[in-house]
Amino acid sequence: MKSYQAIVIILLVGNILATFWFGLSETPTEAMTPTQQTAKHDLPKIITANERKIIFSEFQEAFNSSDYDALYDMFGDAAKAQFTKETAREQFGKLSDFFHSAESGAYTHSELTGSKGNTNFYIMYYAVKLSEDSKFGTAGELKVTIAVQGNSYEIYGMHLSGG
Repeated sequence: MKSYQAIVIILLVGNILATFWFGLSETPTEAMTPTQQTAKHDLPKIITANERKIIFSEFQEAFNSSDYDALYDMFGDAAKAQFTKETAREQFGKLSDFFHSAESGAYTHSELTGSKGNTNFYIMYYAVKLSEDSKFGTAGELKVTIAVQGNSYEIYGMHLSGG
């Protein structure tokens, strides 16, 4: 019986040592969760601060002037394949009715939402000051979804919401 107890004690001590060894190791033993991957992943270098400003400026100018064709033209080919210019005009027209105009805006942050093959998908967030005539208040948020592949990107979607 005593030899059985000694084996159990040795196994317990070995288990504790292994736990500390692998727990303190710098190499993770499990894959990162999607949340950890998102937190670690920054926008690629092709999406510079200037590029983020240009995207918002183009949106703001086209939206405020009700140039829905220009808004549609901001989308990449993959997005345009999913809806027509007429559908975009209708939807952007509804947004104009609700929000009237985007007075100003600034990029706040982004998140990696997924990957497919060698393409990474991000959402860029902009804090937006809306018109006093907005039906949803003067604070809003613009989300721009982009797909990045190598040294190029295209816009997949835009979503303007009020605060």
